[in-house]
Amino acid sequence: MALAVALAGLVLPAAATAQVPSDLTDWNLTETTSTWGSTYSVSSSGGGPVQYRWLDTPAKATVISGNTCSDLALVGSATIGVNDTSYKLLFSTWAGYCFRLRGRTTSGSGSMVNHDGRVLR
Repeated sequence: MALAVALAGLVLPAAATAQVPSDLTDWNLTETTSTWGSTYSVSSSGGGPVQYRWLDTPAKATVISGNTCSDLALVGSATIGVNDTSYKLLFSTWAGYCFRLRGRTTSGSGSMVNHDGRVLR
């Protein structure tokens, strides 16, 4: 019994992970893919999922992607529907991974101006 109590004291709870939010202000999208100006790194405290959501209700369906910093190769993406402000998983990777966000409206839908978004990384 004493041994079990002693061993139980050695077990530490798993560290809580936290994704870091970053806001994107006034992202203007057209049907042609554009790259957001900043580069991002996956948080060392939250390493794993990278998610995106619109803060302003989107009037158009959009495609948002995570791309490599070096050559903008696609890592993962999500289509976000009209009026959808919930988080969408773009991809999962290791802590410290460098990526860029790219986006566009869906074909035939026109442009969407001055919309704010948030990436959790």
